[in-house]
Amino acid sequence: MDTIESPKNILCVDNENFKFNLIILTKHVSKLLRYLLQDIRPRDNNNWVEKEWNSFTQVAPSSPSSPSQRNTKGWTDRNGVEDSRVVAQLRNIAFAAEDRSEMHAIIGVQRDNWNKLCHMTVNMTTIAAAMLAAMNNGVAGSTSASFGMSMAAFLLNGGAAGFMFLASKFQPSQLAEEQRTASRFFKMLARDIETTLLIDPRLRKAVHLYMNDVMDRLEALDVAFPLPLKPNGLVKFPKEVVPSVLGSTADLSETEILANNTNGWSNAMVQDLKHTAEKLKESDIKIYLGWARNKEHDNKRLAMLAPVLAGSAALLSLLGCCQPGIHLAALASACSIAAVFGSSFSNGGQIGMIFELYRNCAGYYEQMVQDIQSTIRVPVCQREDGELYHQKIALKLGRRDNMPLFSSEEKTAGKLF
Repeated sequence: MDTIESPKNILCVDNENFKFNLIILTKHVSKLLRYLLQDIRPRDNNNWVEKEWNSFTQVAPSSPSSPSQRNTKGWTDRNGVEDSRVVAQLRNIAFAAEDRSEMHAIIGVQRDNWNKLCHMTVNMTTIAAAMLAAMNNGVAGSTSASFGMSMAAFLLNGGAAGFMFLASKFQPSQLAEEQRTASRFFKMLARDIETTLLIDPRLRKAVHLYMNDVMDRLEALDVAFPLPLKPNGLVKFPKEVVPSVLGSTADLSETEILANNTNGWSNAMVQDLKHTAEKLKESDIKIYLGWARNKEHDNKRLAMLAPVLAGSAALLSLLGCCQPGIHLAALASACSIAAVFGSSFSNGGQIGMIFELYRNCAGYYEQMVQDIQSTIRVPVCQREDGELYHQKIALKLGRRDNMPLFSSEEKTAGKLF
């Protein structure tokens, strides 16, 4: 015979089901609110009902949503949302850098065409003048023919001397190298900004420091690689050869701040970076500056020699008109051929481009030294993550991210160039 439950027992069962359903509903509502607030934390499966209810009704004082634990360094607001105004400002700087990169690339192609056209014109003109002078030396008994050849050789050598003088003054190969290097560094700045915006804000440098850094780099590149030829163009034969200034200069009056094993930094890492900066100053920068000085001296001699030889050939051709009996035409032909070789070594060999290349390599390493010296003087909490920064320096040097970056037996710190 079936037992019939009393109304009291049925009510008790319904009350328990109601409580259980209420707890389940509370759990789902809590999860929904936590998803909306973007504050999800891993939870333990044991006693989950009580934990869900406590997390829903109370806010723990050590919640990860607090700004002190998020360590945003000014990149996000109090709710952990990235500041859209800062991102927009940095993207504007990146756009300006990309635009400058494209401008320099276009002008670099144009000035490279100038170099090729000038070199071809000078060589063809000088060779034609040398051939006319040689033919004039063999003409006998025809004063009118000798006069015509001498005047043609004079005009050709004079025009070649003028072209050589302009090429020696403006150095088209060096101008093209300046624009190619400028395009690369502006593009590097734009990519640096885009990469920084992709990584976690906690791993970035403090926002005000990074903003000042990119603006200083943009302004320094505008000064280091000007677009106009005159009056703001770079001096092609400077009295003192110095590295290219590609960024801001470190303020060495500030004291160095020791790392306290936070934000990815340690004292061993700081010492390794300081040792790297000293090695760059003692070896790499001096080596490239020495090579740049040697190329600058060679370029100056060749730049003076080629126009002088072409001008001498023009003068000898002119004198050959007045005194055809003297073998001045042979000397004019020899000077013209020597001018061709001098111009080929100077412009065709692109000595000015090699000088600019060495100077920019020294500037590349000098900027790394300045960056290291300024970074170790910034409070640790405002720096870029130490491990990422150490890896960035290693990659710029063409090395693996080891500690130390190089052994004491090595003569140079950089392996990239």
